[in-house]
Amino acid sequence: MKFISLALCLAILSSVATAQGRSDRPGTTAPPPTATTSERQTLPLKRVVLYSNGVAYFERRGRVTGKAEIALNFKQTQVDDVLKSMVVLDLGKGRIGSVSYNSSAPPAARLGEIPFSMSPTTDSNDQKGGLAGVLAQLQGARVTVTGASRTVTGAVLTVEHRKSQVAPDKLPVITNFLVLSAEGGELVSLDLAEIRSLKLADGEARKDVETFTEASAAARRRDSKTILVTSDGAGEREMVISYTLAAPIWKTTYRVVLDPAGKPYFQGWAIVDNVSEDDWTDVSLSLVSGSPTSFIQPIQQPLYKYREVKPLPEGVQETPQDYIGEGGQPGKTWTAIADERNEAAEQAQIRDRATANQRANRPIVAERRSRDGGLKLESTANVATGAGGGYGRAEAAPSADVSEALRSGDAGVAAAATGGDIGDLFEYKVSQPVSVPHNRSAMIPIVQEQFDGERVSVFNEAKSRDRAFIGIRFENSTALTFESGPMTVIDGDAYAGEALLPRVKPKDRRFVTFGVDLATKIEIKPETVRDPVSLIKVASGKLLAYYFLAQKKTYTVTNQTDRPRTLYVEHQLGDGWQYSEDTVQPSSKGENNLFRFRLELGARETKTLVVTERQRSFDNYDLAQMSTTDFELFVNRKYIDEASRKAFDNIFRLRNAISAIDARVEKIEAELTSIEEDQERLRKNIEALGKNLQARQLIARYVAKANQQETRIEQLNAEKEKIEAEKEKLEAELLEATQAVAFERKL
Repeated sequence: MKFISLALCLAILSSVATAQGRSDRPGTTAPPPTATTSERQTLPLKRVVLYSNGVAYFERRGRVTGKAEIALNFKQTQVDDVLKSMVVLDLGKGRIGSVSYNSSAPPAARLGEIPFSMSPTTDSNDQKGGLAGVLAQLQGARVTVTGASRTVTGAVLTVEHRKSQVAPDKLPVITNFLVLSAEGGELVSLDLAEIRSLKLADGEARKDVETFTEASAAARRRDSKTILVTSDGAGEREMVISYTLAAPIWKTTYRVVLDPAGKPYFQGWAIVDNVSEDDWTDVSLSLVSGSPTSFIQPIQQPLYKYREVKPLPEGVQETPQDYIGEGGQPGKTWTAIADERNEAAEQAQIRDRATANQRANRPIVAERRSRDGGLKLESTANVATGAGGGYGRAEAAPSADVSEALRSGDAGVAAAATGGDIGDLFEYKVSQPVSVPHNRSAMIPIVQEQFDGERVSVFNEAKSRDRAFIGIRFENSTALTFESGPMTVIDGDAYAGEALLPRVKPKDRRFVTFGVDLATKIEIKPETVRDPVSLIKVASGKLLAYYFLAQKKTYTVTNQTDRPRTLYVEHQLGDGWQYSEDTVQPSSKGENNLFRFRLELGARETKTLVVTERQRSFDNYDLAQMSTTDFELFVNRKYIDEASRKAFDNIFRLRNAISAIDARVEKIEAELTSIEEDQERLRKNIEALGKNLQARQLIARYVAKANQQETRIEQLNAEKEKIEAEKEKLEAELLEATQAVAFERKL
């Protein structure tokens, strides 16, 4: 009985279950939920472009026929990117019908709108579960039931549950009977256990069941969404769908081999990661260097805006109105315009395919599972390769070491990409098809170039006090842009060190160091020197004495090996400083006033490099405050010659007169201070005396003396006011005299 009930449930839901079956991989083709007359077809992945800003461009291309439906499955988090970037083309005069996707409403809310429910599992004694539970919720729906002896068509009235006691010591057996209202008014009761098939004849009931299964499947696959693309056309034609998705950035890694002369040979690899659920099988792969702007906007969720409800006005015009459209071309329909564009696009595709057929069509990277479960890279190129496969060239001679094999180009590894500018970006286009299974990564050779350069040592005092760093100086003599990445250096057929290569554009010159040079010893002797005054300027009452402040560094460099070496000494020039004339000319300049001085050292040779930087400075003197001693010092040092000395006579006359007044004022202020102190003493004495005759006589004496002092204070204040007025006049004359003196004298 359980088997029959299960079979009947599957029979009811078979059409919907078939419609819901699809691949779990994003981007693969799956049957649409409401497929009717359209033909479900697939579009294989043909092109992938990876960007260094964390997005990837995917292009699907293939042949379709008739009315085609393409179902693409994506993760919920990918749909926003797809909706804002998808491009759909039918290149065979077909017409794109629609691009639709399933509702973004929560599955629980969609299930709540369906007029019946069903538990994922049911018990044999559960009267509300199984086929009986489904039919009980379809009351009134028309069904066609085939039993052991007859077929009945009618409307569901109810499901009757009958209990029968088989034995006193056992639980009663429940039998379910379907009660139908058949044609002609006949009421029919059928045992569900004897029913062989049951078909829903009511379209609305079938739709409810299909909606329930679709919502149930969506609830089970919470992170999946199907985008359905339809195109209506005649015959076989090409169809293209492209979109962008978030993807891991592609990375670069380099190997640099130095030949005996120190010239670098660069080998670059790109590392790509396929974290999608699609296998990349013979796809056209491009790697773009740059950071185009990209963002995510939540556009898949339905958005609502509040609208005010207005009552319907009386006498509203209910007749439909016609309006003349805008746009288009005179004498042509939109269909005709679309046909012309599709025809032009098709001709372009034919030309592209003809060009592509002239190229070698073989995958570069083919990842295969070996018998022991491991992953290996294989090349399907029809060329001889070394052991373990690779990118086809002839196998290197067994006697060649690693350095020699890499430099010779006979290592079985060839650059598989060509580079070129695309606007402000740079693209590495892999020249052969690439295959990378999903959730796997691959390394692709993109650079195999001999550069102009040399083995050098670089010394910078800020990074090391007595040792240089070993490295290379090279120029990007190719037309390629090198992305930043780790660099492993091989020198003398052995590992020599590692470095981080910055982003290098064509024609860029770079220094890259990968280890400490223990064979070159450097000693530094610094000293600061102030040069004599070289220029005197007198103007605006100021005397400026200009001189140069020099900072001198002596580098003593010793080559401690029998091998000649080239050393670059990096010297940071401060702001406002300049190199002296006796300093050797720098060989190159870096960023932020960093200059490099080149030294060629023979075997066991010691050389000295003297770098002197100078900065102009000056001492500032105020002519109005200059003393006779300072003036005589300037005359003795030839800052002021005899011809200019006469211009200072009036200045010093005025300066001396002002000094005399200052001395007189100082004397007056000292006398006033003495009188004030004496008066304070007299006041205290008067307060301390009594009122006897002797005290009154002493007080009278103090008062008489105080009166005399007050008279003297008035005289001193009057004299001070007079000479201060005279001082102000002399200071004005002095200012005019100092402003009148102006000359310039080189020493």
